Amino acid sequence: MNRIARHTFHVVALMAFFAGGLKVTTTQVFAGTDPSNQQALAEVSSGAGPENVSSLVLQYAEAMAAGRVEEWATLDLGCLARRQEQSGSSSKPLSESVAKACWDATMAAHRKLVADETEPGIFGALGRGTGFGLIHESHQHADFWKDYPPALSVSPSVVRHNHATPVPLVQVGNVLDTRSVGLVIGQGQAPLGVQEVRVDISVTAPLALLPGEPWWASPVIRRYGPVHNLLARFTVVSGLRALGFPVDKAVVNEALPGAPLVAGPSVPGILPASPRWWNRSQNPQQFEASFQEARQAVSFQERVGKFQRLLLLDPKEPRVNAVLGTDLYTAFLQEGLAKGKITAKDEAIGLKLAELYRNLQAQTWRQEFTEVAVGHSFAADTFYKAMPALETALKGGQGNSEMRRRLGALYRWNNDTNSALSIHEDLLKEASPSDHALQAQLLSEIAWDRVQWLSWNRRYSHPWMIQAREEAEQALNLALSPIDKLIAGEALVILDALAVPRDQPRLQKHVEVIRTQHDRLSGVVGIWSHLVGNELVKSLIPEGRQVMLPAPVRSPEVMHRDVHLRIQDLNFLKTWGFDQDTAGGLPSGFSAGSTHEGSIGGWRIEADSKAPSLPHVITQSSPCAGDACFQVLLGARRTHELPDIVVYLRQVSSAGQGEAGIVLAAKDPRNFYAVTVNPTTKQLSIYRLQNGEPTLLGNGEIKTKPGPWHVLRVQTVNSAHVDHPRLEIYVDGHETRVMASEPIQGGGRIGLVTKGDMVAQFDRLRVIEMVTSRPMSKPAAY
Repeated sequence: MNRIARHTFHVVALMAFFAGGLKVTTTQVFAGTDPSNQQALAEVSSGAGPENVSSLVLQYAEAMAAGRVEEWATLDLGCLARRQEQSGSSSKPLSESVAKACWDATMAAHRKLVADETEPGIFGALGRGTGFGLIHESHQHADFWKDYPPALSVSPSVVRHNHATPVPLVQVGNVLDTRSVGLVIGQGQAPLGVQEVRVDISVTAPLALLPGEPWWASPVIRRYGPVHNLLARFTVVSGLRALGFPVDKAVVNEALPGAPLVAGPSVPGILPASPRWWNRSQNPQQFEASFQEARQAVSFQERVGKFQRLLLLDPKEPRVNAVLGTDLYTAFLQEGLAKGKITAKDEAIGLKLAELYRNLQAQTWRQEFTEVAVGHSFAADTFYKAMPALETALKGGQGNSEMRRRLGALYRWNNDTNSALSIHEDLLKEASPSDHALQAQLLSEIAWDRVQWLSWNRRYSHPWMIQAREEAEQALNLALSPIDKLIAGEALVILDALAVPRDQPRLQKHVEVIRTQHDRLSGVVGIWSHLVGNELVKSLIPEGRQVMLPAPVRSPEVMHRDVHLRIQDLNFLKTWGFDQDTAGGLPSGFSAGSTHEGSIGGWRIEADSKAPSLPHVITQSSPCAGDACFQVLLGARRTHELPDIVVYLRQVSSAGQGEAGIVLAAKDPRNFYAVTVNPTTKQLSIYRLQNGEPTLLGNGEIKTKPGPWHVLRVQTVNSAHVDHPRLEIYVDGHETRVMASEPIQGGGRIGLVTKGDMVAQFDRLRVIEMVTSRPMSKPAAY
């Protein structure tokens, strides 16, 4: 190819890529641009048949790319062999029906080769993803690597999605030396002697995984790019007339089932070292023109598709990412309004209501943030693509304070509280003190950032509870509009619901605040049910108990959403201070037991003037011998599936390695899990008791605060909604690094325990169960 023709090839191909829509996954140009190709075709058509192997391959590739079935079939060895099998004669011309059947079988084989494959262990993920997937030599070790036949690079079943897509331009590259080989005509037959020549053809190609990108299951988004060109190595065999074929040369069809093949090891049809990818520098003017054109597209899908194609050429382009990220963020909010059945006449108010809806959903029912919905999750797609787009835009200097605020909100909904707070606190520092509306908005953002962390991690005694309340109250006082007051007021309602102990009159007061602001909004429908009927507050607000929120479409194996709507007990937070019970006996509803035969321990209520909750504590005063002796006090016969348990405890005496702590998932006094501590040795242990026999699941050192009383907290965490609960354990507010070696299986009763010679006191036992951590399916969907 001469220099001018090669330049034309590149420019036209790049323009074809820019012009493509979201579903067009190939960069192609019209055949015939290169004069050397025209000359080769002339050589082919001038005589009785092609005498030049490069011209033969060129004609074969272009006939396939253009869909000229009969012309292609006369050059294809597999089709010629089929004719002989069906007609029994080599002199009859190739019939139209034989050519069509051969074409259809070849196209079906090509489609099967590039069909997406489910990636083992990854819910809804695809192994290759887009276009050819893996074609570069850096991915030859991948599980999904395939040695594609050369014709796949020009096959209409792969590179042409409709008749409007132009056929690709191909050009001859290297022609290798002729060599003698064996040709196997049919299965089980001996190889027959023929001559072989391999010809490299340069063609454009669809999207493929960029060199060095991760092909395995990875949290990193895999980057695909448009292939500038690759080399496809076709094989031509000659000497066929001597074997009864009507022509002497034909191209081997490696994909067609049962077609003749050259004996010996297979060779890659697409050379792994050959692919080259497009980049922006090859035509910056066209890139800019395409960007401006994409911004004018009316359809969201068309606009996003064009932006994504531009980012394939320059993933870090800040302007494209800024517009794309804004589009995706807005679409994510609008999807929330539709899912929540919320409408607003004013568009700006509608978007703020959508952000409030996402605030509520992010800490409760998170299905829209995952891929467990039936089919494609539009919400998850826009959500997880908006974050990196806005990040890239801001890093590139494209963006403003509103874009930063939105990125912070995305971080919050993604449970990245620290990143969200960092952005919103910086914006608050930069805001003018006289701009009360902006101050109110940012204070609300910061309060909701903290609420997300407090609610999701169940840290109800954390200092952020007070701080978030102060920020929400400031926002409520500074806010000028009903919508901004509503957002701040709902944060206060959530904080009231999480408070321990709960102040019900204060909660009801804030419910009336949001009711007043809601009623001031004109043309708003549907948000109220979410404000009083979300999982965190519905059991505490009488009208919330009557709310049934819209249920999203779900996969059949996902647990029915009623589990998140039915409130089994309005008092799902339970606290025992033991102060209303009679000294000398057991707390009401509790029962004592032991793994030691014939013992129930020395559990009794006692007065203690230094108790954390005056005037009583519960004491276990009967040591028992041996490391396998556990004295147990079990609570009322209520099953807790995923409890969050807190207790104050004090070591009275222990001569050795005695321990005291919390029981969970108990079936009876001999079958349970226990988390115990020894404040003196600063050791924490996790046990599974089965028929009275203990198994140590984990142990380690802990940090304790000075003083006789210590706070032990055990959370059963299932935040990914999979059926493998684990424990998070805190001592005196410090999270420990001690982990159980197995999941905590099954629900049960909760209680208190001592081990060995430990004498201990307990006070302020508290348990809460949050249904948001329950698994979405049995077994888990992913």
